[in-house]
Amino acid sequence: MNPILNDMAAMAGQATAEVIGHLTWSGVGAMIITPDELRQQLIDSGLGEGWMPKPIRLPDAFRRATSAKFRQEVAEGIFENYMFREVTSNKQTVQRNLVCETVDTKGRRLSYDGTAGVVVLDKHTGMIDTSHTSPTASQMTQNVISRFDICKNHYESTTLRTVMTNVLKSMSPTPVRQSGGVYFIPKQFDPELHAYIAFIRSLEKGEAENIPVINTNDMRGMITRKLLEHLKGTLSACKTGVDNQLKKSELKVILDDAKRIVEDYKQYESIVTGDLQSMDELCLLIRQNVATALQNMADD
Repeated sequence: MNPILNDMAAMAGQATAEVIGHLTWSGVGAMIITPDELRQQLIDSGLGEGWMPKPIRLPDAFRRATSAKFRQEVAEGIFENYMFREVTSNKQTVQRNLVCETVDTKGRRLSYDGTAGVVVLDKHTGMIDTSHTSPTASQMTQNVISRFDICKNHYESTTLRTVMTNVLKSMSPTPVRQSGGVYFIPKQFDPELHAYIAFIRSLEKGEAENIPVINTNDMRGMITRKLLEHLKGTLSACKTGVDNQLKKSELKVILDDAKRIVEDYKQYESIVTGDLQSMDELCLLIRQNVATALQNMADD
């Protein structure tokens, strides 16, 4: 176990000690869930259906259904690689072609068929037309139809992780490990954290844990250090995003996170220790960088 978590576990038994927050970590394995099931589990956990993801769009389900890749050896040292690639997308249809690339053991291309299979989604009816040129391509295009029926009626783990991340962000989290995955949540969010944990544990492949953080000088010092690192990392991300001239959509995500993190700082004023001037200065610099970046985006 991580040394920080060891310390937390050792202190968790101090029932009469004052708790200033919790460390939490969670995850979800590969699974699918219907919108109705997800909505009910959000409600039952206490989070509420306001955290529901956007409805599943047919084109998105179609792309998920055509994400499979396949490789087979057709002769000694000769392989066929199959994958789907998008050809067209308009108001009426989405067309994705199954391409077949024949290569040798060194990866050198020997032949290429850009229309080994063709799958076309009608956005209005939700129907899929297919064609193929080989038994392998036939199997893969037929698999798309059955896979599409699942994808259009179920969310996958990727969407669940996005929901989990959004809920976590609403509780002013501070990462306590550089590799991520473990977060400190201030005590004032205990009801939300309880609901968050209950929701994840209700998922078929979900797991979530939390450990109380006791009000000691060492623990407050640890949270202060981690918050300072978090603010420094946020300022660096803002500067890097601007300097690297990221796309507006990518930069906006960074800036929105930066604004949220500065606002979250208010939740820590009763926890952090020592000279707070450096944190205040970092928050000011982050605000200035966000304002400048947003102005530059507006001027483009």
